Amino acid sequence: MDRSRIRDNFLSLRKALPPFRIAYAIKSNSHPEIIEILKKEGSHFETASIAEIEKLLALGVKANEIVLSNPVKAADAIRRALEHGVAIQSFDSVEELEKFLPHAGASTPLSHRVRPQLRIVVPNEGSMWPLTGKFGADEELWPAIFSYMKENSIPLDGITFHPGSQCETISGWDSAMYLTWRCIEISREYGLNPTTINIGGGFPVDLGRKIPSAAEIGKIVMRHLAEWERKGFKPQDLIVEPGRFISGSAGVLATKVVGVARREKTWAFLDCGVFTGMMETIDGITYPMLFSSDKPKETVMLCGPSCDSVDKMYEAQVPTAKPGDAILFLSAGAYTSVYASEFNGFLGPQMVFLDKIEKPSDLFGMI
Repeated sequence: MDRSRIRDNFLSLRKALPPFRIAYAIKSNSHPEIIEILKKEGSHFETASIAEIEKLLALGVKANEIVLSNPVKAADAIRRALEHGVAIQSFDSVEELEKFLPHAGASTPLSHRVRPQLRIVVPNEGSMWPLTGKFGADEELWPAIFSYMKENSIPLDGITFHPGSQCETISGWDSAMYLTWRCIEISREYGLNPTTINIGGGFPVDLGRKIPSAAEIGKIVMRHLAEWERKGFKPQDLIVEPGRFISGSAGVLATKVVGVARREKTWAFLDCGVFTGMMETIDGITYPMLFSSDKPKETVMLCGPSCDSVDKMYEAQVPTAKPGDAILFLSAGAYTSVYASEFNGFLGPQMVFLDKIEKPSDLFGMI
């Protein structure tokens, strides 16, 4: 992991979106050293669970610097987050709003303390890891949600969305901002007054394809905000929740070939796999690679070391494989170590922090 790259990524996003609070999504890589680097730069943090909240608090992060963005939570998690002082919480249904109301034995409704943010569905066009379906309220559901909030005196703190992880097109943010404004307008018809806008994550890293820069995405977002201001609406709080963008490009995953089998196709077994860091490959994520060997290339199926047939990644062109060959997966600092399990007794990657990685190929000497 490259400390300087983590810092540079954070600063580039701050430059692209100057009025926004940057809340790093720790689910992408929650190593304490990353959190410490970002703390020093003034970062806030996004969480999805009480365990993540308590981890941050133990590391000295203040409660008002934490956002709880999981739209569906146990009622106890809502209460415990509020007890810790974490007020910004997402929801995406009437059923979730019901948890904010008073229950038996409760002295006051949680809605008096929470800052509810409605997560809306937006097109995840260009996303390598779409998030629609499981999360988010469609436009047809907004009236019922807003009616329920009005009837039960639940304030609407803000609107939030996620364009999908590794979103590789500008249009993803453009569409999302249009829908956000429509949601604001409709909510006002019900007497609600959202003042926070949270544009989620989705900022991409270089995985070998053309991607928009943070500056290009920032221009789209800021253009919409300027249009809203001309219409008389200026949010009091702006939040962005990058994860992969901050930690992804800072990480190089180093692995070795442990075995080769040439059958109907060639299989290269690595000491990392789906269960030990490469979970995202099962849904289409691929990584730029560097090789220790300069032999002629062949097509192989990259797979992990476990005995499970699910533990296969993707086909790639690699130098003629043999045990002991080293492969570096670039832009692999996010959603690798945090996904790793101990299935079959194979452990996830060990993280080593360097001040700066000048040339990734130099890392072959460390393997």
